[in-house]
This record gives sequence, C-alpha cells and structure tokens, in this order.
Amino acid sequence: MFKVGSFTMMLANELTPATNCLPQEISLCAALQAVLAYADGQENSSISVTSVEGRIVLSGEVETLSAFERAVIIAECFASRPIIANLAIRQRPHTYLDASSPRIRLVNNNRSDKQ
Repeated sequence: MFKVGSFTMMLANELTPATNCLPQEISLCAALQAVLAYADGQENSSISVTSVEGRIVLSGEVETLSAFERAVIIAECFASRPIIANLAIRQRPHTYLDASSPRIRLVNNNRSDKQ
C-alpha cells in the first residue's frame, strides 16, 4: 500500500485469495486508481479499486453526484468490464442563517428616513 496525493493505492486484492490474484488484475486496478486520482472533478474523492470475479469494484467517497458518475464512466471506459460502484457521496454541511443571531444585523438604508 502507498499514498498518491490523498489516495491510498492498494496493490493487493483483499476480497479474493492471493492465489487467484493475477498480476494483470492487480496492475489494472492500480492503473485505474491512479487515473481516477488525477481525473478532473475527482480532487476531493477517495476511491480505491479492486477486482472481484472479473468485475471492477470502486469503493470510497466522492464529493458530488457528478463526481460519482464521472468515476463510473472513467472506470467503464478504462477497464471495459462491469463496474460495481460502492461509493458514498459526502454530505456537505448546510449553512443556515438565523435572523436572531447577534452577528446578523438588518439595515434599512432608505434615504427618505433621514430627511
């Protein structure tokens, strides 16, 4: 395992026994994970790639639905095989304005009031 940017590259296939791990599968997963790490729109994503029974499995988190869709499309085009996307979309914290907050002050800037 080694890190590239915010991504951890996993070269071992954890879901199948080591005797069934073909070097081609490991190389494909590592290459696809590197492509996803540097793809446009995936800057804040954390995606790991494994291979299970001939399918590519994407696991981790993405920032938006668009990033999710882009990761799946890249994987489909790159691997040319079925993709299982086990990706969570991070929820952004919501910012609410509270009118009763002491930091928010409404100002009436009507010049006719000052005459």
